[in-house]
Amino acid sequence: MENEKKYLVELCADYLNGKNITLDESIDYSMLFELSNAHNLSAVIFCVIKNAKNKSIIEKSVYKRFEDDFYNAVFRYSLQGEISEELSYLFEKNEIKHVFFKGTQIREYYPVPQSRVMGDVDVLISAADRERAKTLLCEDGYELLNSNGPVWDYSKNGVIVEVHTKIISGKVGSSNAETCFLDAIENAEFEGCRGKLEDNYHFAYLLTHIAHHFWFYGAGIKLILDLAVYQRAERIDFDCVFEKMREIGLEDFSKVILTVCKKWFGVGEGYVADTATTERFLMSFGAFGNLNRNKAAVVERKELEEGKVTSKFKTRLRLAFPPYEKLKNIPYISFIEGRRYLIGAAWIYRFYYNFKNRRDFVKKATTSIGSDETKDLAKKELEYFEEIGLV
Repeated sequence: MENEKKYLVELCADYLNGKNITLDESIDYSMLFELSNAHNLSAVIFCVIKNAKNKSIIEKSVYKRFEDDFYNAVFRYSLQGEISEELSYLFEKNEIKHVFFKGTQIREYYPVPQSRVMGDVDVLISAADRERAKTLLCEDGYELLNSNGPVWDYSKNGVIVEVHTKIISGKVGSSNAETCFLDAIENAEFEGCRGKLEDNYHFAYLLTHIAHHFWFYGAGIKLILDLAVYQRAERIDFDCVFEKMREIGLEDFSKVILTVCKKWFGVGEGYVADTATTERFLMSFGAFGNLNRNKAAVVERKELEEGKVTSKFKTRLRLAFPPYEKLKNIPYISFIEGRRYLIGAAWIYRFYYNFKNRRDFVKKATTSIGSDETKDLAKKELEYFEEIGLV
């Protein structure tokens, strides 16, 4: 699988550079599909292999899986684009300032925009406009899925729209990321009521977004490819970016990530000597830690970060009964914010919700808690995160 991981990165670089290639015959393309799919990159890889001189070496059923993912991505791109334009028109007409960010903007920088898949449409508005936006969206046929915290989720025609009043919520490693991005809408350039985040600010956000996923269960290859295409499309002032990352507390981490970007895709600059562990981390766990990730080790690593002594009983107990400060930021527990007295009901509902909707995840996250292997992994991961400046 190591060869397939490295080849996946190599093919992403070929995609970025528009290279016509001859496929490597030593690669297991069924395994390559599983990897690229887990990294949300199978549509990108199809753009490369479909023009390869020897694409016939790929088994037909495997080739079709790449092809199907590409055309599914094209279909989603069209649906999401229609919803984005419809939503923007609605907000513009009603004088609600709004900013699309992350994938909605970045995918237009890709050589084939339709190949850059995204799960939902992210749009930022002012907190003062949130209730009015809710009324307008619901009247226009959007279904409100969640209305708790700084991100409210809506759905229409199978497209999820995340309406943000903050672009970062809560903790990212040991940084103060939420505080440093509270002024996001003030750092947008507007034409009418539709805005675009200033490029250096948005780029610093993308690095912080990678740190957020890295700190939880994983950040994959696609997020590094995003950095490469962004740098190619826009002029980035890295003195400005690093000033922001220094303010957040993630300058060292950002330099490690940017060095990987330079090494993999030849874009930007290198800042550190050794990125081998970070490259393995990025390649190994899929887009967001959805592949072969020891979830229990993540739980225990977070316990260690907080200076707690981990054990099978205590860690499971704290996981089952989190404090109010953590519960209030869980989207599906909308009733507890501002009502600490409902914490008992929140624990019960959280147990029921996880049993019904996240049973497999919870099982993976708790089964090996307290084992020697998990403790060792958690300790090593904490040491590694400290080394790269994430905690």
